[in-house]
Amino acid sequence: MRLRVSCLVAALAAVPFSAPLSAPLSAQLFGGTTLNIVVEPATATIYRLRTADNVFVPAGTGNIKLKLEKGDPNTILVSQEGYREVKRSFPRDADYKDKSVMIVLDKRVVKLTAQPYDARVYENGVQVFGKAADQGKGSMEIEVGMGQTTTIEVKKAKFATVKRVYRWEKGGELPPVADRVELIDRAVDVTTVPSKAELFADGVKIGDGDGVFVIKRGTCAEVSARLPGYIAAKQSICNKESEPAEPPAALRLELPGRVVNLTAPPAARIVINNTPVGVGSFQVQVKDSSCVEVEIAQPGFLTEHRKWCSAVLNYPQAPPRDENVTLAPDDSYSASIASDQANVNVTLEVGKSFTEEAAWRLLASIVLNHFDVLENSDAQTGYLRTAWQVKSYGNNRVLVRTRVIVKRSNDQPLRYTIKIVSERNDSFDPKVKDDEKFNTWDRVLNIYKDVISEAQSRLTGR
Repeated sequence: MRLRVSCLVAALAAVPFSAPLSAPLSAQLFGGTTLNIVVEPATATIYRLRTADNVFVPAGTGNIKLKLEKGDPNTILVSQEGYREVKRSFPRDADYKDKSVMIVLDKRVVKLTAQPYDARVYENGVQVFGKAADQGKGSMEIEVGMGQTTTIEVKKAKFATVKRVYRWEKGGELPPVADRVELIDRAVDVTTVPSKAELFADGVKIGDGDGVFVIKRGTCAEVSARLPGYIAAKQSICNKESEPAEPPAALRLELPGRVVNLTAPPAARIVINNTPVGVGSFQVQVKDSSCVEVEIAQPGFLTEHRKWCSAVLNYPQAPPRDENVTLAPDDSYSASIASDQANVNVTLEVGKSFTEEAAWRLLASIVLNHFDVLENSDAQTGYLRTAWQVKSYGNNRVLVRTRVIVKRSNDQPLRYTIKIVSERNDSFDPKVKDDEKFNTWDRVLNIYKDVISEAQSRLTGR
């Protein structure tokens, strides 16, 4: 025993104290350095490379004591699901001033699956998936560095783009280990004519002139284009498996015509293409390749007429956006009186003191006092009809024509019927010969209002 101790002392004495040491003296004498390996996250597994068969074998979790072996690269692998693994080697002959080594897994890995499999994937604006070589794979790894943000967009024609934003802040919520993106909502590129129309999807504005219309899977929605002064264009689109047709990739909405906001006096009657549509105000639609004729009428006022045609017909005046109509007073009303005798056969009882011949002469005389021309007169049949007498009003915008018709209705006792025919033409361009444009009028011009009463009074003989 004394001999062995003496040999050890002799060996120590042989080592010069000024010689540099690459490792602690005890390590040089008794073999090897041991490092304390600490990893983050603490749940990560540490593997050591077994050089005999080049296989990594588990060495511990969170931290290990790594003894550096001679002739060994002393390679370790730190691995944790959701992180990019880290591999490090520690040669035995290196100078390790700090025997504690921290290894941080600082790259988060998201296993992303995108469907359909031919979708394109963009990472921070750069396409990373979707090329010909990628077809049929559908999955990839997205790397997110600590303190960084990675934006992923999954795109395919006819589908709504899906975006994912992965951010990893130390101590914050981690990006997912795996993520799956499936493009299920459809996207339709919509344009309008005119191009400045506003676009709406289910009543919510999505753009001006053009926009992307997104339809959720299993739903239907309505896209519409609106522009003041135009008829709105609408179309319903469905994204349902039960529908025979899939949503189109692009849609062109053409506004089908113009709209005129017509405002008239509150009591004025509005007629469009001979059909009454309202009173006071109305939105008049002028569809493409068509014209509308509008009449604004109110008793006691001159009727106003408008004609609007779509631009494609090259009509000289395009439909206005707004039209305010005022009605001028009609002086034919001040020149007439409402009468229940207008256009009605009134019976004339002939007094017994009159012969038929005398009664006829008196009746003809009364009529000729008010009318200049007899168009037909036959004493034998007792029939008399005057020619039309025409009066114009409102700068010739209104024509009123009047005539009298007399018929013998009974011989014993002698009776006649007399009728004042009162008609009016207030069409846009009235003409005397346009019989179809004259309508019966429930008024009689003042110059004819006493014809019947005079005949009744004088023929009775009283």
